[in-house]
Amino acid sequence: MLEWFAIDLIKQAGEYIRLQIDESYRIERKTGKGDLVTEIDRAVEQLIVDRIREAYPDHRIVGEEGISTEPDDLKGTVWFVDPIDGTLNFIHQKRMFAISVAVMVDEVIEYGFVYDVMADELFVARRGHGATLNGRKLTTIHEHHVRDAFLSMNATWVTPNQQIAPEILAPIVRDSVGTRAHGAASLELAWLAAGRVDGYITMRNMPWDYAAGKLLVEEVGGRVVSLYGEPVRYDGKTSVLAGSETFVKDVVKHYVIAKGAALEARPDLTVTSNESYDRVRDLLVLANPHEEMVREQYETGKTYEAMLGGELVGAYMLVRRNDDLIELVNIAVKPDRQNQTIGQRMLQDAIRRAEQTGARHMLVCTGNSSIVQLRFYQQAGFRFDSVERDYFPNHGYAALEEDGLPLRDRICLTREL
Repeated sequence: MLEWFAIDLIKQAGEYIRLQIDESYRIERKTGKGDLVTEIDRAVEQLIVDRIREAYPDHRIVGEEGISTEPDDLKGTVWFVDPIDGTLNFIHQKRMFAISVAVMVDEVIEYGFVYDVMADELFVARRGHGATLNGRKLTTIHEHHVRDAFLSMNATWVTPNQQIAPEILAPIVRDSVGTRAHGAASLELAWLAAGRVDGYITMRNMPWDYAAGKLLVEEVGGRVVSLYGEPVRYDGKTSVLAGSETFVKDVVKHYVIAKGAALEARPDLTVTSNESYDRVRDLLVLANPHEEMVREQYETGKTYEAMLGGELVGAYMLVRRNDDLIELVNIAVKPDRQNQTIGQRMLQDAIRRAEQTGARHMLVCTGNSSIVQLRFYQQAGFRFDSVERDYFPNHGYAALEEDGLPLRDRICLTREL
């Protein structure tokens, strides 16, 4: 039976980790200072992958450490495997990490397993059959509003970051009973299912982080969606909001939508290459009324447009200055869609595309001196670079007007890619 095979496999992997945890091992950095992997992660994933392939050769596997080949689609039976969820905890604390395994059949998660290795706690969920902790059935989740909820959420999301404006989530921290950062998504969802926390919020999870925990929460009557109330997908990175139905609705309605953030992650918001100047002219001229400058930038760079529900809502340009430097020009949002999260989404897209060009630095210059405008870029890692004095008259353009005053200068910021 698949369930017992998975449990035996996970327990075997957990025993291997316990035997190796105090031994010396190599640590590597993947994408950032906190995104680490060890040779133990890879050895555990290899163990799990080998046994699955031996027992179920027609099944496919999606693993965090890339040992298995990611399938083109999610049809048939697909295993999601995170060999050590919470590697930073594993390295520094030697506890509060988990093996997370989920089994999807025809695009529906049917089994979820989260094993707290050092606590020897195994959470198991089977669709339609409830959830258990070490064989004991978990009870239905309690309903909570934000004001009486104990939350699991990383402090990253209420400080300047590239995913969401800090002011969206900061009030949740203020209004809740308390907030803790545990550093292992699968465990945080498992603890939610067990009633140890009342809500979980993150802006950045991959399917192997939440697939098993999501089923655990759902099997005790909870709800797991994106921060914007949309269904989470299993084909890439997503935000995750989990808790009781009351808690989820409270967060989406009174904190996310109330702050105007809901549009950012709607599935139909897309950013694609633009092929027609006339199509984006009015938007670009909103950001820079000097159309002759806009037209020159359009012809020398590459323009991208943001679509929401079939409607053009924003545009920006990238202009290559040299091998190392690319300039971000004119992030423009349609006036009746003015919303910081749409701008953030375009900014994130621009940074990603700039990185793909091989440039080492990104430059952005603005004639707008408002604190809001500058903070928007600073939250994405841009830092003050220079002031280009008398930029507009020196280039043959009239000074821009802001609050009735002429702006002759440009403020420039840069960030590393």
